[in-house]
This record gives sequence, C-alpha cells and structure tokens, in this order.
Amino acid sequence: MKNVRMVPTLLAVILVCAACSIHVPWEVLDDYDGVRVIMRITPDDADVLLNGRFIGAAYEYASAGIALRLASRENELVFRKKGYREKVVDLRAYPSTRITLRYELAPRAASAPEVPAAPAAGEEPADEARSEPVKPLPAGQPEPPAERFQTQVSLTVTPEEAAIYVDNRFWGLAPAAGEAVFLRLPPGKYAIVAFKPGFRPFSQDVIVPRQESFSLVIALQK
Repeated sequence: MKNVRMVPTLLAVILVCAACSIHVPWEVLDDYDGVRVIMRITPDDADVLLNGRFIGAAYEYASAGIALRLASRENELVFRKKGYREKVVDLRAYPSTRITLRYELAPRAASAPEVPAAPAAGEEPADEARSEPVKPLPAGQPEPPAERFQTQVSLTVTPEEAAIYVDNRFWGLAPAAGEAVFLRLPPGKYAIVAFKPGFRPFSQDVIVPRQESFSLVIALQK
C-alpha cells in the first residue's frame, strides 16, 4: 500500500523533470510586435548601414536575441565591406515582421595586369610606353570631392524601445537600458528626436563635432 501511495509523487517528479527539459524557442517568448531582422551575412564583419547610417557589423545582429528591432519595414539596409560588392536590401519587399537575411557578399574581381607579348624572332622590340602627363581639369570644373570625415556617435536612450529619428528619418528603436547605439555622421548639426508613448518626447538640434567619437545621453521623462 505504501508503494501505491508513492506512485503519484513519482509521476509528479517525472512531469516536472520533463517540463524543465523542454526547450521553448526565443521567438515564442518574444512579445515584441515590431520588425525583427536577423543578419546571417558572409563575411560576418561587413558594415551595416540603416538608411545610410552606420549601425555596426553584421555579426552584432546574427541571432534572435540580438536581432535589429525596427518599428516598420519602411527601411533600407546596406551591407558593405572593402574588397566585396555591397548588397542593398529593401525591407519593404518582405511580407513578414520576422526577417532573416542570408547573403554572401561577392568579392570584387581584381583586374589582372596586362603582360606585353614577347617580340617575334628577329623583330626589334617596341619602344617602351611612356606615361602621358595627367591633363588638368577644364576651367570651371570642380575637383573630385575628398572622402568626408565621419564622427562615431555613441547614443544612449532610455527607456528601451523608444523610437529614434535623425533629421526626420527613422533610425531605429533604443536597445535595453544602459546599452548604446552607434552612428557614423559627418560633423554638423542634426535634429535628434526620441519618443515613446507615456513619455515626454525629446527633440533637440545637436552639433556633432569633428572628432573621432562623441557621446549623447537622452533620458525621456514620464
């Protein structure tokens, strides 16, 4: 009789152990109702640009837990790495709000140097080619612009999932509290806006200086 009474207890222990061993996917636990983008890009250290703004490397968004979160699909991503052809992705082409991008960037073909043909037997070798002087640009035509300097802006916004806009263009949602997002911006003045329902919106013109890095902290008030 004692053994019979222990059967329910043993069954309960077995059920608890089985429940603990069940793996619940992260996607099931995730209640975020916006757009989530996972990036499986090769090479995984390719730069990621969101609407023309640098936001990090592809490996920083390579799994569900660290996926890029956006308010809508009205955004464009560009994957870029030196020596590879860049890939442009329009998120409006994807019907789902759970997007996984799998791309392998194509290497740029290196042009092989031309090898002059050897002269035939008894033939005099041709004169060596001489480099012609570079012709000056026509009067009134501007010189090609030099590469623009960009400042790395570290932006920390609380609370998390606050919408961030730069010059009236949606950038993305703020990550968890204490975590920063990174943008590369040419020095100058930018209109920074951040807001979330239930909080007072932040709107301010910010001067990004000409220096390697610049930090900006925004804390929305209820």
